[in-house]
Amino acid sequence: MILVIDNYDSFIYNIVQYLGEYEKEIQVYRNDAISLDEALNMKIDGIVISPGPGRPEESGVSLDMIRYAIDENIPLLGVCLGHQALTIVVGGQVSGATHIMHGKASSITHNGKGVFEGIPSPFTAIRYHSLVAVRASLPETLEITAESDDGEIMGLAYKDKPIYGVQFHPESILTDYGKQMIANFVRIVHQKQQEKLVGKVSSLSKNIFQRLSMRENLSEEETEAFTDLMLEGHTTPSQIAAYLSLLRMKGETAAEIAGSARSMARHCVSVNLSDEKVVDTCGSGGDKSNTFNISTAAAFVVAGAGYKVAKHGNRSITSQSGSADVLEKLGFCVTAGPDVVKRCIEKTNFGFIFAPQYHPGLKYVMPVRKELGFRTLFNILGPLVNPAHVKYHVMGVFSRELYELLPEVFVRLGYKRALVLHGEGGLDEATIEGKTLITEIKESTTKEMILDPADFNLAGKLENCRISSPEESKTIIENILQRKETGDPSKAVILNAGLAIYILDDISLDQAFTKARQAIENGRAWQTLLQARELSWEKA
Repeated sequence: MILVIDNYDSFIYNIVQYLGEYEKEIQVYRNDAISLDEALNMKIDGIVISPGPGRPEESGVSLDMIRYAIDENIPLLGVCLGHQALTIVVGGQVSGATHIMHGKASSITHNGKGVFEGIPSPFTAIRYHSLVAVRASLPETLEITAESDDGEIMGLAYKDKPIYGVQFHPESILTDYGKQMIANFVRIVHQKQQEKLVGKVSSLSKNIFQRLSMRENLSEEETEAFTDLMLEGHTTPSQIAAYLSLLRMKGETAAEIAGSARSMARHCVSVNLSDEKVVDTCGSGGDKSNTFNISTAAAFVVAGAGYKVAKHGNRSITSQSGSADVLEKLGFCVTAGPDVVKRCIEKTNFGFIFAPQYHPGLKYVMPVRKELGFRTLFNILGPLVNPAHVKYHVMGVFSRELYELLPEVFVRLGYKRALVLHGEGGLDEATIEGKTLITEIKESTTKEMILDPADFNLAGKLENCRISSPEESKTIIENILQRKETGDPSKAVILNAGLAIYILDDISLDQAFTKARQAIENGRAWQTLLQARELSWEKA
């Protein structure tokens, strides 16, 4: 749990919102609403001391919490007033700044450590303060980690402890990479949690394995913790193999999948988008239908209709052509980094996220998965965990088992809206031949429906959609988007694109399919492909 001390700051919930994207358990208390003794009764993994008016000496329990964090080696982030409070707690001084800053931007240089890891230097930050740490007063226990272009101290860190202060406001939308700094702090909090767990790995593993062998379900928190250990390299191959095998034999629950997904999302390389209304069309794969890349083609149509798509995908494992395979044939740079993908989505509405590049922790798991040779928890997690952290998803699944299991997972993960699809004959798309089972997730509610493509003049034959290579898939997609192919393959794309539009817009299915069809007919889907392809090759 991360404890946030609110120093009567009017923008405290901007910080809390950022924290909430990476940590589900947060508690907020005003600086005069909780005592240190009360805080000691909580299980605190990290502390944030907020900005606020006045001097740091007047920040109530903030000073005690900083002392406690230093004594117990608990990660702490002080922002603005919290940064100044850290300064005086360790024996430094604060005084009037050379320039009073109220909503002004400055260029910040930093050392790339701690909360600044992975942040370009310099970057632009927003400042609201009249006090600063006095350089000459700082004790040896503090190191300066960041400075402004006017020579003021903008960042401090306690040497050899996860204690940090920043004078500027990372929670401001005008501060570059502010969300990533908050994410870095939460990552540090989680790392300290894991360090505490490492000594318990053996006993924890034995306990979990014993329970799984008796077909006892694990909690969401337990699977999240064990997945953390796997993705951070704290478990042995034997422990990973035992865990995945026992879970598979018992059968994974929604809680177990959701906990693992939370861990995997925290360990991925993030694509930080400002727009929340972004959809993914990545399905489970594994249906062995050998159809062309319908969901990838549909993604261009959705983007051409004016909606943002963060297409997560991989190379082929069970099909003739994976999304990365066909996009490569279409001329895309499929290994684009997060900044390039972000720019593609913001400028063209489409960006491709190549899964292996964004999930570095899987390097500890992949060799074991290959040796096991059967479906494991990670076959389910792959399509679920989009590094853009989308809250809208159309996910086709090949099995009835997954179809019945995944809606609860989406609810547990807090999706705004999602569809889980299971096409007749085991297709992991909405099918043009037969009916498709659909469960719609709308925040915490679910409802089922059956989609008959004939009701929308979109019925056809799947045999007309089959391919034997990525080259064939490429040709079909190009022909559809250039309006040279208007038969069954086009119907399949319209059907699946329309479903994505349906969850992004407050319209009927019929209207959504019309929008998808129009995006092809007016050429915008094809233009999206061309523009996104060009941008994918640009440097970050």
